[in-house]
Amino acid sequence: MLRHALTPCLTIACALLVAVGLPSASWPMDMSDAETPKVAFERFITAFNALDWRTFRACFTDEASVFNPVIPEVVSLHRLDGRESIENTFRAVFDASSKGGASPHIVPERVRIQRFNDTAIVTFEFRRSVDSFGRRTVVLHRQGESWLIVHIHASNVHTHP
Repeated sequence: MLRHALTPCLTIACALLVAVGLPSASWPMDMSDAETPKVAFERFITAFNALDWRTFRACFTDEASVFNPVIPEVVSLHRLDGRESIENTFRAVFDASSKGGASPHIVPERVRIQRFNDTAIVTFEFRRSVDSFGRRTVVLHRQGESWLIVHIHASNVHTHP
């Protein structure tokens, strides 16, 4: 008898929890975490590989810095500071790739993402050729709801025979 009396109360309580107390499974639990360092990193790599200049340049803060590896398109191996300097160098890389008819094809391997509050460090490697691989460190900083690149350190390594 008690069981029949509790059934309507339990039904109403469950309905209220579902309606107002439990977020939908498709919503992020914390709307400020809608973008993660992983999502920002993947957008950066995808834009670079697709030579999508607009998306690529939006991945950086205005104050970002970059150490480039030794590659023909890079005119300076000194640190690049600020958006203008970074864009001038990467514009040359994008132009050379599009004129050559081949987009870059960076497939990150051994990706590690370390998050420290509003900063994340992404390190990875990728194959360049039979005897060479690239190493990259990308530092992201959370600005509002977005994660943007504040620094990249790039190097290429020739493997031993």
